[in-house]
Amino acid sequence: MSARPSQHQASALEQALAMLAPPGLLVGCRRIETGDARHILPAESETIQSRTAAARDASGAGRLLARRLLRQLGYDGPAIPRGKAGEPVWPAGVAASIAHDADFAIAVATRSETMRSVGVDIEPALPLPPELEPVVLNSRDRLAGCDPAIAGRIAFAAKEAAYKASFPLDGEVLGFEDIAVDLPAGTVTLANGRRIDTRISITSHILALAFIPADAG
Repeated sequence: MSARPSQHQASALEQALAMLAPPGLLVGCRRIETGDARHILPAESETIQSRTAAARDASGAGRLLARRLLRQLGYDGPAIPRGKAGEPVWPAGVAASIAHDADFAIAVATRSETMRSVGVDIEPALPLPPELEPVVLNSRDRLAGCDPAIAGRIAFAAKEAAYKASFPLDGEVLGFEDIAVDLPAGTVTLANGRRIDTRISITSHILALAFIPADAG
């Protein structure tokens, strides 16, 4: 049986995420606890139709974190419902993102005058199942310099983060084939031509942060 994730790990992941973040971007990480679903507000519950208790706990942990960051920005704990495509709906004037794996939730937030949009993802630093690699990877991906054993998982995380950053601006539902990762350049390029700055941290987990500066087109 694997050891239960610790709060020390959560603190280390938060520190790693903070090291990726540009100035002005607030970050947080929380170990998902049984019962975190209680942090889902009534206005959110209507749009979060998770089938399992674990999924609702993860959603609750992520939203609790995000509200803490939003309070630091001057927002009084707003609801964060899901939109029609499953995306979090943020208050006007906010660029933010949440993500989780089975053990930890992460969140980032800033004002839209600092950053047009942002996306995050967290994944275990483990190989992708072999059947998923052909789905995630394409011939345009450039993954030089990373551990080949987890290259697919790194690309997965980078593409997830970039999609989260792009959707609020473009409103386009993208597949993995629509996104190309260039790890040496620190960018992700979408099929529509949008290029997104992307940063990766690898410890016990893979953290991916994708962001579009306020002055970007």
